[in-house]
Amino acid sequence: MRIVKPESLHQQAYHIIKSEILEGVYQPSERIVEAKAASKLGISRGPVREAIRMLIQDGLLVYNDGYVKVYTPTVQDVVDLFQCRESLEALAISLAIHNISEMEKEKLQENLVASYQANEKKDIIELGKLDQAFHDMIIYASKNKQLTELLEMIRAKIHYMRSNMVKENFYPTLVEEHEKIIDLLFSGDERGAQEYIRQHIKKGLDGVLMHIDKNASK
Repeated sequence: MRIVKPESLHQQAYHIIKSEILEGVYQPSERIVEAKAASKLGISRGPVREAIRMLIQDGLLVYNDGYVKVYTPTVQDVVDLFQCRESLEALAISLAIHNISEMEKEKLQENLVASYQANEKKDIIELGKLDQAFHDMIIYASKNKQLTELLEMIRAKIHYMRSNMVKENFYPTLVEEHEKIIDLLFSGDERGAQEYIRQHIKKGLDGVLMHIDKNASK
């Protein structure tokens, strides 16, 4: 992939490199060489340098032994991030109950239908995308910009961890739980929705930890 437009080169470089990190093009602990990345993208080193700075702020790149390297998550990092996500998404759904639009409700229903279809086909990649989109829609429906920005960083790291530490399927009741979350959201049950989405995210953490432990014991 190369830069095709002249404007906002550092933003384009940021999104491309970030996408490649999340999708596993770059592996944990792999060095990111500024000159090499610039040559690959077909741009000068300045925008790449700024993109790298932004990715360090996101926590996806780190300085290690004098080099810029891809972040290597630990099991404790996984736990810490899911704990943050649990509290923030509970707040997001509480706000969404009061702020969600009819169009956003329709989009959630469409996502649910597509998720059931992907689950029946055992399309793990598509189900993963739909799962992320489902949570994104609830977060955006909160209409809280600061909350959205905080969760964007957390979700990017969790996506990266899933890609690099977990290769197995989602747990079987994922889509049914999404349906229950929608029911609680649409009915205005704020306390019930908060508690249920907390349990939903805890179950996701348990699944990730189980797969990490299983893979480590092989």
